[in-house]
Amino acid sequence: MANVDEAGTRRRRWFRRPGRPSAETVRLAALALLAGAALNLAFAPIGWWPVAPLAVAAFSALVAGRTGRRGLLIGFWFGTGFCWVMFQWLRVFGPGAQEAVGIVESLYFVPFGWGMARVSVMRFAPLWQACLWVTEEYGRSRWPFGGFSWGRLAFSQPDSPFTPLAAVGGAPLVTFAVALSGALLWRAALIVWRERQAGTLGAGFGQTGTRWAAVMVVGALVIPSLGFAVPLTSPDSGPPVRIALIQGNVPRVGFGRDEQEAAVLDNHIKETEVLAADIRSGKAAKPDFVVWPENGSDMDPYSDPGVAGQIQQAVDDVGVPVLVGAVINANAAGTNVLNRLIVWTPDPGGGMGATYDKTHLVPFGEYLPFRGILTKLITRFNMIPRDFVPGHGKGVLTLSGVTVAAVICFEVAYDDVVRNAVKGGGQVLLVPSNNASYMGTGQTYQQLAIARFRAVEHGRWTMEAATSGVSAVIDPHGKILAQTGEYQARYLDMQVRRNTTLSLADRVGAWPEYVFALLGLLAAIGLSGAATTLRRVRALIPGFRTPVDTLPGALDGDGTPSGAAGDADLQTAAKGRAR
Repeated sequence: MANVDEAGTRRRRWFRRPGRPSAETVRLAALALLAGAALNLAFAPIGWWPVAPLAVAAFSALVAGRTGRRGLLIGFWFGTGFCWVMFQWLRVFGPGAQEAVGIVESLYFVPFGWGMARVSVMRFAPLWQACLWVTEEYGRSRWPFGGFSWGRLAFSQPDSPFTPLAAVGGAPLVTFAVALSGALLWRAALIVWRERQAGTLGAGFGQTGTRWAAVMVVGALVIPSLGFAVPLTSPDSGPPVRIALIQGNVPRVGFGRDEQEAAVLDNHIKETEVLAADIRSGKAAKPDFVVWPENGSDMDPYSDPGVAGQIQQAVDDVGVPVLVGAVINANAAGTNVLNRLIVWTPDPGGGMGATYDKTHLVPFGEYLPFRGILTKLITRFNMIPRDFVPGHGKGVLTLSGVTVAAVICFEVAYDDVVRNAVKGGGQVLLVPSNNASYMGTGQTYQQLAIARFRAVEHGRWTMEAATSGVSAVIDPHGKILAQTGEYQARYLDMQVRRNTTLSLADRVGAWPEYVFALLGLLAAIGLSGAATTLRRVRALIPGFRTPVDTLPGALDGDGTPSGAAGDADLQTAAKGRAR
């Protein structure tokens, strides 16, 4: 839209008056919303992993050749469809929680859509678009308040051909590979469609467009097949160690807060005593150590001698060290607490030893940002009586001479937290969790999928101990060898293997993510801008004016749009000049 100033110069009006959206705008928004929602089918508990590259292809198709402004719109609705479904498990906190997080998370897809549209007309567009997927996840996993690293493309691939790539470059490489495969599929489909429109599709493989389409399809299939060439850690390598997981279950009906906290502790003590009785009777082998879940005790054993005595009795009964998850008061008023793992050893000379306090907390889940302001605006936030405060250091603990990497619940979704614990010497990965609030929503299976992914990435046997489920034993190939159900009181007892070698992903660290994210950012705001400037300069020189058949919208040898669409663009421009 344009208007004319006093000098008669036409200038563009960037902000239009609100009006009825066009039919095309509604169509694009609906398709983007549907594509974003469909991406969730790739994630647990459904787990149809091929949907991920197909959803990427659909998003690439929607933004192809669009303006950056139209890309903003497409990105928002794609992100809305994806995030509102992905975070549906937040509905357990009442009205507004799912909607608020869904809106905030979907905003990351707005600049992402802008960038995807910008690079869609560049050479090697699938490469830049795959980098932009990593760029979007990089930001979403870090800002604000430490980010929320849930719903990354990589986490939809715990048992796909892409999975072994995690051992090479971690989650960023897997996201890049999934996105690149999807973008290549779209570009191949575009070339075929253009060839069909031009009537040259059946002219044979010698046609340039047909050759490029075949190359891109092959590329989309070769990328995941590269995973088969990655040597993964053998489940049989390393010294054996027997570990028992305790799932005591959390009662949810008929208790106030104090009664429920007591019942949670009592349930985990009882299940530990069941394990001890089975050991004495010969039904179970004696483990090297036992793992309780996060919040196995919601009462502070440091300040409550009765709680400490109950736990000590259970530890003495089983006769081996127990890793106890407990909530610890961080101040005298009890308004700030720590989420702590405690190495608890049996008598004589036993008791509470080394600890790890959760370092990466979840905003609105474990603490309330801007408490003083938000509690006045939304009175329901007053129901959150206390805030967790972050700990320090790495989750590296020693039990019965075995050094373990311990991360607490949602920390398993953050690359650096898990990597630091493994590189700190962890030979087995432990994930004590408390997902009791999310039973029946699929959230616990999404977290289990992430734990499976981490097992492959770091080449570690992985043990997830949950209060109400799902607890599981996972081998270094990401295969679940034993697991509990939801709302069960049960223990798992299995011999696993220790591993001291580091995967390539551990050695290279976050560098793949930095490189992919930077390339995506440069492509969106730098390279495309430079390319546009160069095209404009060349257009001013008669000898370098762009031929009609290479205008944006056509297909040249690398799949760049041309042909009929380019002609239409030229006619439109000519009519504009005639007016």
